[in-house]
Amino acid sequence: MLLIPHGASATIMQYLEIEDLARLSSDVFEGTVVGAETRWNAQRDQIYTIVRIRVNETFKGGSKPSEIVTVTQAGGERDGIRMDYSGRPEFSAGERVVLFTNRGKNNDYIVTGLKQGKLRVEGLEVKRDFSGVTLVARNGTSGNFRTIQMKSSSLPMEELRTRLSRTR
Repeated sequence: MLLIPHGASATIMQYLEIEDLARLSSDVFEGTVVGAETRWNAQRDQIYTIVRIRVNETFKGGSKPSEIVTVTQAGGERDGIRMDYSGRPEFSAGERVVLFTNRGKNNDYIVTGLKQGKLRVEGLEVKRDFSGVTLVARNGTSGNFRTIQMKSSSLPMEELRTRLSRTR
């Protein structure tokens, strides 16, 4: 994955299709956000957000329905200090999400591809939010990148299930 810091307010990253995200992830699941908290690291020089999610459906990996899993990501706000970056997925209690993840060091999960790896479930659709990031894709065989103008996209949940079942 290409990830290039771009000024103070944008992140440039290579666009990842659902199939790309699935191949790059050890675990893909749908769940409901139970809650989140922020913590300092031991040195008190980084803030992490710890998100707890109740798994409803597993598409790939070992998480089980009704299991509460922990997603850890850099950034958040603690003690009046905010550490943040463009492209960081944000979570709200009660929100239904599909997450593309990899296992972290502490048996937690890390979202694959920053906010590309978080899809919000709304009824029978899933929505991808690309706000705050600039997406690029390779131009055929030339290897050059072109900018993709996309702030969001959506697809039916059933199509997502089909695409994931064809990708392992």
